[in-house]
Amino acid sequence: MDITYFQKINNTYNSKSKQETDLYLLNRQIDNNFDGNIDYHVVKRNGEPFELIIVKDTDGNTFKKKIKSKNSQPFNLGDYIEWQGQIWLVTRLDPDDKANHSGYMYLCTVPLRWQNSEGKIIERFAYSEDFTKYSNGITGNNTITVGDNQYGLTLPIDSETKKLHRDMRFPIDFDDAEEPDVYKLSNRKVNLNNNTYFGRGGTMILTMSFAAFNADEDRRIVMDNGQEVWICNYKNIDTPSLPSDGNDETTVLSATISGNKNLKLGIPHTYTADLTDKNGVAVNWNDLLYGWNIVSNFAVEQIVNENKIEIYVDDKGCVGGLILLQLISVNDKSVITEIEITVVDIM
Repeated sequence: MDITYFQKINNTYNSKSKQETDLYLLNRQIDNNFDGNIDYHVVKRNGEPFELIIVKDTDGNTFKKKIKSKNSQPFNLGDYIEWQGQIWLVTRLDPDDKANHSGYMYLCTVPLRWQNSEGKIIERFAYSEDFTKYSNGITGNNTITVGDNQYGLTLPIDSETKKLHRDMRFPIDFDDAEEPDVYKLSNRKVNLNNNTYFGRGGTMILTMSFAAFNADEDRRIVMDNGQEVWICNYKNIDTPSLPSDGNDETTVLSATISGNKNLKLGIPHTYTADLTDKNGVAVNWNDLLYGWNIVSNFAVEQIVNENKIEIYVDDKGCVGGLILLQLISVNDKSVITEIEITVVDIM
């Protein structure tokens, strides 16, 4: 059959083959009948309205739902879905999305909260599992610490969760507990379900092992929404960023730039600057005092957002090239700290 005639009778002029035309017609039919499905729901995806088909899974697990969306409306790993007053996390994604997008979401039961280096309280909801039976303990020399009371938590991969590291402590208990149970991050798996390299998100799995409550450092605070919650190792950061008098005790004495020192070609990466005073207390960012500078003999695209900078290189001729990323003082352009970054090819 003449493809031009086939495109004309089906109104699919953008297709290049009969297969593409058939697929276009299938997607159009699915879109037109999507809201007629008995399992159709309008939910919120990362806070925005979104259309989903939510199906009970055949294994009887009520904490797990199969989900589908229109081909024109993708969802990603690590997305939060708000449905029926509950928060669900997308943890499985079928990469075959010709007809529609499909995957699985799991019910979140644990709100994980911590204070980041800027003093902000971060909250992420996690799907939880009992890891005690797996004995994911800590090994060291000839001693094995067997997991006594452990959670396995699945979280989205984002700019904040990437900074979570071993030995960080978290309260996992009732918000109104007089002395909450505290758990320490003892293991992290970040690449078991990571689709970020092709733009479809990712999730990480954290192992939390029972630790001890510290009455001196663990505090109960009031969040912006008025909710009282526990935060481990809480620090009250109310000091100004940097006074004009350089002899003041809050003067920045230490600065670090965190981020991968290998920049993959064609993939943007974010770097973060952390400033502290001589007492080790975080100093807030001030655009009037601090800035970013890039030293390189080739073009480097950049997006600056206070103490974070996203850089990007897409010229294949730059592979192996070096980038000097500097944190500088705005006043005298002096370098506070710097790191060397190498542009590498995608394997």
